[in-house]
Amino acid sequence: MSSPLTKELLAKAKPVAKDFTDFLTEAVTPFHCVQAVSRMLQSAGFTQLREHEAWTLTRGGQYYVTRNAGSLIAFTVGGKFSSENGAKIVGAHTDSPNLMLKPKSKLTKSGYCGVDVQMYGGGLWHSWFDRDLSVAGKVVFRSKSNPTVLFTKLVDVKRPILRIPNLAIHLTKAEDRDKFSPNKETNMVPILSTVIAAALHGDQSPDEAKHCAGLTRVVLEAAGESSDSVDIVDFDLSVYDAAVPTVGGLYEEFVFSGRLDNLNSCYCVTKALIACSSSVPEDPMVRMAVYFDHEEVGSSSPSGAEGSLVPDVVERLTTSFVNEKIGSQTRPIFVSNSFCISADCAHAVHPNYADRHNGQHAPMLHGGPVVKFNCNMRYATNAETAATLRVLADLAKSPLQDFCVKNDSPCGSTIGPILSTLTGIATVDIGNPMWSMHSVRETCGSVDLVHMIELLKAFYSSYHGVKVTNQ
Repeated sequence: MSSPLTKELLAKAKPVAKDFTDFLTEAVTPFHCVQAVSRMLQSAGFTQLREHEAWTLTRGGQYYVTRNAGSLIAFTVGGKFSSENGAKIVGAHTDSPNLMLKPKSKLTKSGYCGVDVQMYGGGLWHSWFDRDLSVAGKVVFRSKSNPTVLFTKLVDVKRPILRIPNLAIHLTKAEDRDKFSPNKETNMVPILSTVIAAALHGDQSPDEAKHCAGLTRVVLEAAGESSDSVDIVDFDLSVYDAAVPTVGGLYEEFVFSGRLDNLNSCYCVTKALIACSSSVPEDPMVRMAVYFDHEEVGSSSPSGAEGSLVPDVVERLTTSFVNEKIGSQTRPIFVSNSFCISADCAHAVHPNYADRHNGQHAPMLHGGPVVKFNCNMRYATNAETAATLRVLADLAKSPLQDFCVKNDSPCGSTIGPILSTLTGIATVDIGNPMWSMHSVRETCGSVDLVHMIELLKAFYSSYHGVKVTNQ
């Protein structure tokens, strides 16, 4: 259904967009995203479970479990749940393209201290030049008083300490400017400081050091630890844009930030799951929100969509609520009665490059969630799953848009085909429209946040009443 943009919608979206920017400010890495989501769930009364422990689940219960600190599953067990009824699942991902520090990151050249990095995922790397950059992630420490004791902490330096400067126009050739293509190994080294300034502050790095002493010091400070008591053993640290996420545009209708792909979906599903919790006692199904890491690099990891996280939780659910009448067939029946929405951002038509879209499939910002189609199964949508979503959108009074890539363009993919193949669960691929996907700074529409939240609320509350009959 269509829904015109109104002043009332824009006004309703403003506080949601502001709350979203607060979420983005905290969720600077997948680990911090999971931390932010966990905090929201805990405030809503969800109980944390541990993978290495046995679970005691009850109807009406609200739970969540994390894996490797970068992935999470939250779920509620309907008060009228029976294991053959299945689950209503929304899947998203926590990671975004970025620069990740190498195990040995210290680089010194031409009198400067640099940081050696890897390219994580497929980024628009030219957008990382001349940006204020910081560092955040997960660090593994070892106690000096007891060297067999390892512990992890999340860290966020929270201030710009790095920069990748562009080469001055006078030193570049015209052909280099016309086709900007930096060497990823040599031209994309973030600069930390001058060697002289590091020495003045006592941050000299021994030749055998793995990292610049100044970087090690600020990471310890961010973790609240001292070099007198702990050593840094290893880390998963990412570089991120330190510019604050903001609500912008003439009418405050846009959100400008990094990591919108796919924290947009992570935020919306969390809000939807929590917002409709009052109807859990009457629900005959499980409601599930899944936040995967490593989507941008193929999902092939224990905490990615190809991992066992969803099958493991499904097994625990089906064995906790066994229907004696169907016994060992409980799990496949659970799966066949489940439905998954794969929520990942979509490409809004760019007014300066409108020819890159098929004219009939050109999603607009503020036009609502986008249903993604691809006959080569880059998306998992089919006629039945799309039709089911349209019924839910009518219930939510949420507009929907369709997207199909041009035949002469490449097509991205999502967790949808991976998760549906792994589990056999019927899946539809959707996402909010955005500009500049995979840039260090992306743009989405504030109103689309409201539309997506309302759609997912309708899914969680009403899907069990929607039936597709094959005749």
